[in-house]
Amino acid sequence: MNIESNVYLFTYMFIYNISLITLFWTIFSVISTQFKTLQSFNGFSFNSFYLTLITILLFSMAGVPPFIGFFSKLFILTLLVNSSFFYLYSILFVVMFIGLYFYTQNIRFLHSTNHSSLNYSFWSNERHSLVYYYFSILIILFLSFGLIYIDDIILFFLWLFN
Repeated sequence: MNIESNVYLFTYMFIYNISLITLFWTIFSVISTQFKTLQSFNGFSFNSFYLTLITILLFSMAGVPPFIGFFSKLFILTLLVNSSFFYLYSILFVVMFIGLYFYTQNIRFLHSTNHSSLNYSFWSNERHSLVYYYFSILIILFLSFGLIYIDDIILFFLWLFN
């Protein structure tokens, strides 16, 4: 593998891992024993900050175009085409669309909540941290307007591998 492929791979992994860390930090910031099924996660729709954060995270991880996750996936697909890995490209392209369907179904599920069937009592165990809110706002801005910083991230990983 050449340096360009390592840079693109690590850029993709960096962006995806930052999104996953923030997603799990959001999920684990609400401590409840009632989170046993996917149905109980529709309680996030009662807090607009959590709902917005999870929606942006899932859109970025799905690779929706205005978010930085799209550009990192685009780099990987461009690298595969330039390296003449057309079979791997087609398999990865199909897998990305399956992932996009999965993420959009989760977003649709979070936004279509029947408010009368939910229990509000478990939100009293919510852990509020100022560091979490600042970090989340920074991640929202990074994922939404990351196109500005993608060159800097690539240059950082290029510098790291040289």
